[in-house]
Amino acid sequence: MKKYAQTREESGEVLRVVIQRMAGQPAAFTPYNFTLWYEYVAGCNPRLTSAINAMLEGGKKLDDEAVDKLYGQFVEGEYHALREAMNKLVAQVAGVTAETGKQAHAFGNNLQSYGDSLKEGLDPSGMAHLISTMAGDTARLRDSMRQMESQLQASKQEVDQLHMELESARGEALSDPLTGVLNRRGFEAKVQPAFDDGTLSEKGGCLLMLDIDHFKKINDTYGHLFGDKVIRAIAQMLKSKVKGRDAVARLGGEEFAVFLPETARKGAIVVAEQIRQGVEMGKIRRLDTQEQIGGFTISIGVAEYAKGSTLVEMLDQADKALYSSKQNGRNRTTVFG
Repeated sequence: MKKYAQTREESGEVLRVVIQRMAGQPAAFTPYNFTLWYEYVAGCNPRLTSAINAMLEGGKKLDDEAVDKLYGQFVEGEYHALREAMNKLVAQVAGVTAETGKQAHAFGNNLQSYGDSLKEGLDPSGMAHLISTMAGDTARLRDSMRQMESQLQASKQEVDQLHMELESARGEALSDPLTGVLNRRGFEAKVQPAFDDGTLSEKGGCLLMLDIDHFKKINDTYGHLFGDKVIRAIAQMLKSKVKGRDAVARLGGEEFAVFLPETARKGAIVVAEQIRQGVEMGKIRRLDTQEQIGGFTISIGVAEYAKGSTLVEMLDQADKALYSSKQNGRNRTTVFG
């Protein structure tokens, strides 16, 4: 399983946040320390994230001793433990299956022997003994099968637990490391069911695409760390606007998407304008000078679901509407069609 799924651009964003995090702790800037914070920021090691959060919330600092302990427990041991658990489980199931197979084979041989005895003819006493022996063999095989069923059920539960842990470990592949919202893959995974189960056909829906205006100028003027802060602030605003089956994703760079099922065009325009105006009125504090910087704007494109439309088609329509907003002066909402 690929643990680090970030692109070069995404890993660069993670790196900038990691440096900030490491600088606030007393531990040396070692490869072990960097790995801890990289996996923490990227969100690809849930157990490590929980452990660090617990330490920070408890007022503890990550010194060299804490880093060594966390690394050994949650980085070196994480996938080794899962692999060992899976190997043990496979061995258990193989052992149970082999033992039951041996008993079934022996039972088959016994049946052959009983058949031969019957062909030779048996007196009543011999017949009674044969029936008693067959009943005993059958009972033992039945008990063995029940034991195998019980152990296989327990094994299934272990498999389910391991599956949950592996799914948790791959969760980073569905989320954007800088903002914590969905990435494109996660967005598609969450949104596609609404196209498949008939939700959009019955209740409609809209998709917004938005882009931060003049983002390169923001980075050039205030630096990439501040640019990252702008992206995170907008992501948090978008998250505050969604509910239920709504979804927010960062598609890349300074571009976001918002999926609004059960929302008609009029309602989607209202949401889009609330977002646009909220961004324009917002201010973000610089880390170096503590100056409050405002005046940022976004452009938005809206696509409304039409019967038979696919997610790819709606993304394309919203993107075209977004392009129109950019071409017509930015800081505006445009509806496709």
